[in-house]
Amino acid sequence: MNHPFRRGPGKYAWWGALALAVGTMGITPTTAFASGGSSIHLVSTTPAAKGSLSSITWDLPGGEPTTLDYVQSADYSPDIMVSNLCDNLLRLTPTFGVAPGIATAWKYTNATTIVFTIRKGVKFWDGHTLTANDVVYSMLRNLNPKDSPVNGSFYASVKSITATGPNQVTVALSKPDELFIKEMATIAGSIGEEAYMAKAGTKYGTAAGGVMCSGPYELKKWNPGNDIILQANPNYWDPAYTPKIKNITVKFIVNSSTLTSALLSGEIAGAYGVPATSYSELKTASSGHLYFGPSLSITELAPTSTTGPIGNVKIREALSLALDRSAIANVVYDGAATPNLALTPPTAWDPAATSIYKAANAKLGPTSPDIATAKKLVASVPNHSAPITLALLAGDQTELALATAVQQTASQIGLNVKLDQMQPLAFSSTFFVASARKGIDMLIDSGYLDVPDPLDYTGLWFPKGALFDYTNYNNATVNRDLVQAQQTYNAAARAKLVTAAQAIYMKDYIVIPMVNPTQTLFLNNQITGAPASFAYIYEPCLAKLGSSK
Repeated sequence: MNHPFRRGPGKYAWWGALALAVGTMGITPTTAFASGGSSIHLVSTTPAAKGSLSSITWDLPGGEPTTLDYVQSADYSPDIMVSNLCDNLLRLTPTFGVAPGIATAWKYTNATTIVFTIRKGVKFWDGHTLTANDVVYSMLRNLNPKDSPVNGSFYASVKSITATGPNQVTVALSKPDELFIKEMATIAGSIGEEAYMAKAGTKYGTAAGGVMCSGPYELKKWNPGNDIILQANPNYWDPAYTPKIKNITVKFIVNSSTLTSALLSGEIAGAYGVPATSYSELKTASSGHLYFGPSLSITELAPTSTTGPIGNVKIREALSLALDRSAIANVVYDGAATPNLALTPPTAWDPAATSIYKAANAKLGPTSPDIATAKKLVASVPNHSAPITLALLAGDQTELALATAVQQTASQIGLNVKLDQMQPLAFSSTFFVASARKGIDMLIDSGYLDVPDPLDYTGLWFPKGALFDYTNYNNATVNRDLVQAQQTYNAAARAKLVTAAQAIYMKDYIVIPMVNPTQTLFLNNQITGAPASFAYIYEPCLAKLGSSK
């Protein structure tokens, strides 16, 4: 999807070593990052900014946000916007560590109780002081069906959230949950002003209702269909993220060629997730620099129908066997991707259990294509020639290249794939609204994990009825292992449970993985300072931008 709405839940913790004072320091995992091409150099940050600027124009290649309400944000565009407007309880760092945010510290008093110390003196844009009650209200919205939360799965283990002091919030869990703390450094931990949200009601997060937060940028104006205007918050509490650019105009250019031209000409100062089909041109641009960073992204085919050819596991297996993932990584992504056969990418592995994940992934099979076996599987299915509709984002040349490769591969083995190029808002809706998937059999899913933990993403697919359970998949062993894994703080024990489930559901091809792309960021020569890793999506990345001179 365009993201498929990212994630599951995430973070790592190993009880016992979680120590009661773990929250007083940043947690920085040393995840090993991989790149597809030998010439691709990955960096987590860009050179620090040296000065300020009055204004720049930015772009969101994923299109206009569907909302700025954090509880409904689940795609690239709304997530990056919300992360620059609103502070999270904790903060994700460029190296995927977890550091203090609105909470200055956190500690486990036992395996199911977490106490957060709330930062004093933080002000919302309207001048009101942020309180523990604002934090409680903001968090509980993720559990309120009336607010249509898409991040509610991250709160599935929550029994209660209460203000237990003027600057203290206590979360009681119904069972151990190794993911919860990690997710508080993402949109799931976003904090807004209680009074404003209560008054705005269903208009909160819309162009008409706006938002009220404490982040480094304020929402000055949202002009639907045209742009979003951000202005610097002059009273931001964190000196490290005090905005150096007074005003940022955010555009929604989706068309790859239009965006590339705008970046090269300087009309657009920068953008994350620039089109892969433009890498070669952007890498050699004299007007700016293309950065590659550590990524938690995955690109896959997501079956959405239980009928027709794609509803048959043999067809899904055949298509997976026939794909040339190395060619996709090298041709479509210009080497800035690695072949992937799992639902989650290697960049999500816990460093303490890498050997377990690596051994399990090796059993998923070779990434090289097997056309002969794929043809035999297809031929064994009576209705294999019926059309299979594959939806993708219109104007995105990378997705078009991917879809065309899939279409051609399918034709080779006797399948009939038809492409449906959808406009941004309609396409984004297909990932979350069942009726929007009517007539669609598969989606090009450019998804991502929020944090480096496989469970961050699997929670969106399992159990039956989960957000991305498009095919009513239900396996009791998979469900049991993943539930137990989320309650396991020991990294190795958790990895064994996660990979045992993976061995089952990947044989059912609930998705067809393709590649793990690197993160990309293009900045013109005028600006620098932004994080280059995928952590940008939850870090107030635009606040780090400034003049390169």
